[in-house]
Amino acid sequence: MRVVGSSLWLLAAGFLAARLGAASPAAPVAADACALLTPQQVSAILGIAVGEGEHIVPDSLTSCGWMGPGGASIGSKKIVLSLMTARSFQTGKTPVKGVTESLAPGIGDEAYFISMPPFGTALSVKKGATYFQLRIAGFPSGQVRNLERELALHLLDRV
Repeated sequence: MRVVGSSLWLLAAGFLAARLGAASPAAPVAADACALLTPQQVSAILGIAVGEGEHIVPDSLTSCGWMGPGGASIGSKKIVLSLMTARSFQTGKTPVKGVTESLAPGIGDEAYFISMPPFGTALSVKKGATYFQLRIAGFPSGQVRNLERELALHLLDRV
Protein backbone atom coordinates (compact mmCIF):
# COMPACT_ATOMS: atom_id res chain seq x y z
CA MET A 1 0.00 0.00 0.00
CA ARG A 2 2.81 2.43 0.83
CA VAL A 3 4.53 1.90 -2.51
CA VAL A 4 1.26 2.48 -4.35
CA GLY A 5 0.59 5.80 -2.55
CA SER A 6 4.05 7.18 -3.24
CA SER A 7 3.93 5.93 -6.80
CA LEU A 8 0.63 7.75 -7.22
CA TRP A 9 2.24 10.97 -5.92
CA LEU A 10 5.10 10.62 -8.40
CA LEU A 11 2.68 9.71 -11.17
CA ALA A 12 0.55 12.77 -10.30
CA ALA A 13 3.65 14.98 -10.49
CA GLY A 14 4.57 13.47 -13.85
CA PHE A 15 1.00 13.81 -15.12
CA LEU A 16 0.85 17.45 -14.02
CA ALA A 17 4.10 18.21 -15.82
CA ALA A 18 2.79 16.48 -18.95
CA ARG A 19 -0.60 18.24 -18.64
CA LEU A 20 1.06 21.61 -18.35
CA GLY A 21 3.24 20.80 -21.36
CA ALA A 22 6.59 19.52 -20.16
CA ALA A 23 9.53 20.43 -22.34
CA SER A 24 9.97 18.70 -25.65
CA PRO A 25 13.36 17.66 -27.04
CA ALA A 26 13.33 20.83 -29.17
CA ALA A 27 12.93 23.09 -26.12
CA PRO A 28 16.02 25.09 -25.07
CA VAL A 29 16.60 23.20 -21.81
CA ALA A 30 18.82 20.32 -20.80
CA ALA A 31 17.70 17.15 -22.56
CA ASP A 32 17.60 15.16 -19.31
CA ALA A 33 16.15 16.45 -16.01
CA CYS A 34 18.15 13.81 -14.12
CA ALA A 35 21.40 15.30 -15.46
CA LEU A 36 20.79 18.68 -13.79
CA LEU A 37 21.29 17.52 -10.20
CA THR A 38 23.41 14.85 -8.56
CA PRO A 39 22.22 12.86 -5.55
CA GLN A 40 24.92 14.64 -3.54
CA GLN A 41 23.57 18.09 -4.47
CA VAL A 42 19.99 17.10 -3.62
CA SER A 43 21.13 15.47 -0.36
CA ALA A 44 23.09 18.56 0.71
CA ILE A 45 20.07 20.84 0.29
CA LEU A 46 17.42 18.48 1.68
CA GLY A 47 19.61 17.28 4.54
CA ILE A 48 18.90 13.60 3.83
CA ALA A 49 20.54 10.91 1.71
CA VAL A 50 18.80 10.36 -1.63
CA GLY A 51 19.33 7.76 -4.31
CA GLU A 52 20.06 8.33 -7.98
CA GLY A 53 17.47 10.32 -9.85
CA GLU A 54 14.93 8.29 -11.81
CA HIS A 55 12.74 9.38 -14.69
CA ILE A 56 9.11 9.56 -13.58
CA VAL A 57 7.93 8.31 -16.96
CA PRO A 58 10.55 5.88 -18.33
CA ASP A 59 10.34 7.10 -21.94
CA SER A 60 10.44 10.79 -20.99
CA LEU A 61 13.56 12.63 -19.89
CA THR A 62 11.70 15.79 -18.83
CA SER A 63 10.89 14.74 -15.25
CA CYS A 64 13.18 13.23 -12.65
CA GLY A 65 12.57 12.13 -9.07
CA TRP A 66 14.94 11.60 -6.16
CA MET A 67 13.77 9.68 -3.07
CA GLY A 68 15.07 9.63 0.45
CA PRO A 69 15.13 6.80 3.00
CA GLY A 70 12.13 4.52 2.75
CA GLY A 71 11.99 4.81 -1.02
CA ALA A 72 8.55 4.91 -2.56
CA SER A 73 6.24 5.14 0.44
CA ILE A 74 3.53 7.52 1.59
CA GLY A 75 5.06 10.40 3.48
CA SER A 76 8.60 9.61 2.35
CA LYS A 77 10.88 12.49 1.47
CA LYS A 78 11.19 13.07 -2.25
CA ILE A 79 11.68 15.67 -4.95
CA VAL A 80 10.53 15.89 -8.56
CA LEU A 81 12.16 18.20 -11.10
CA SER A 82 10.19 18.78 -14.30
CA LEU A 83 11.42 20.71 -17.32
CA MET A 84 8.76 23.01 -18.73
CA THR A 85 8.02 25.01 -21.86
CA ALA A 86 7.20 28.72 -21.92
CA ARG A 87 3.59 27.76 -22.56
CA SER A 88 3.39 25.43 -19.56
CA PHE A 89 4.98 28.09 -17.35
CA GLN A 90 2.34 30.62 -18.44
CA THR A 91 -0.47 28.07 -18.17
CA GLY A 92 0.56 27.37 -14.58
CA LYS A 93 -0.36 30.97 -13.71
CA THR A 94 -3.92 30.56 -14.96
CA PRO A 95 -6.42 30.73 -12.08
CA VAL A 96 -7.92 27.31 -11.33
CA LYS A 97 -10.43 26.47 -8.62
CA GLY A 98 -8.66 24.92 -5.62
CA VAL A 99 -5.19 26.03 -6.70
CA THR A 100 -3.51 29.07 -5.17
CA GLU A 101 -0.60 30.94 -6.71
CA SER A 102 1.86 33.27 -5.04
CA LEU A 103 4.89 35.06 -6.44
CA ALA A 104 8.38 33.91 -5.48
CA PRO A 105 10.54 37.03 -5.86
CA GLY A 106 14.31 36.80 -6.18
CA ILE A 107 14.38 33.50 -8.08
CA GLY A 108 15.39 33.66 -11.74
CA ASP A 109 13.63 36.10 -14.06
CA GLU A 110 10.22 35.09 -12.69
CA ALA A 111 8.97 32.43 -10.29
CA TYR A 112 5.77 31.45 -8.54
CA PHE A 113 4.51 28.86 -6.09
CA ILE A 114 1.32 26.93 -6.69
CA SER A 115 -0.44 25.02 -3.94
CA MET A 116 -2.80 22.18 -4.81
CA PRO A 117 -4.28 20.29 -1.89
CA PRO A 118 -3.71 17.39 -1.35
CA PHE A 119 -0.67 17.37 -3.66
CA GLY A 120 1.21 20.14 -1.87
CA THR A 121 3.25 22.97 -3.30
CA ALA A 122 5.37 23.39 -6.43
CA LEU A 123 7.75 26.13 -7.48
CA SER A 124 7.87 27.08 -11.18
CA VAL A 125 10.85 29.11 -12.39
CA LYS A 126 11.79 31.00 -15.55
CA LYS A 127 15.38 31.95 -16.40
CA GLY A 128 15.82 33.30 -19.90
CA ALA A 129 14.32 30.69 -22.22
CA THR A 130 14.58 27.93 -19.60
CA TYR A 131 11.64 26.83 -17.43
CA PHE A 132 11.43 24.23 -14.70
CA GLN A 133 9.27 23.16 -11.77
CA LEU A 134 10.25 21.66 -8.41
CA ARG A 135 8.00 19.62 -6.11
CA ILE A 136 9.23 18.50 -2.72
CA ALA A 137 7.19 16.21 -0.45
CA GLY A 138 7.56 14.50 2.88
CA PHE A 139 8.78 17.55 4.80
CA PRO A 140 6.76 19.78 7.13
CA SER A 141 4.62 22.13 5.03
CA GLY A 142 6.35 25.20 6.47
CA GLN A 143 9.71 23.89 5.27
CA VAL A 144 8.79 22.88 1.71
CA ARG A 145 8.80 26.35 0.14
CA ASN A 146 12.20 27.16 1.65
CA LEU A 147 13.67 23.90 0.34
CA GLU A 148 12.15 24.46 -3.11
CA ARG A 149 13.56 28.00 -3.14
CA GLU A 150 17.06 26.85 -2.12
CA LEU A 151 17.09 24.06 -4.68
CA ALA A 152 15.83 26.42 -7.43
CA LEU A 153 18.58 28.93 -6.67
CA HIS A 154 21.11 26.13 -6.95
CA LEU A 155 19.60 24.97 -10.27
CA LEU A 156 19.82 28.47 -11.76
CA ASP A 157 23.59 28.03 -11.95
CA ARG A 158 23.10 24.85 -14.02
CA VAL A 159 20.49 25.92 -16.57
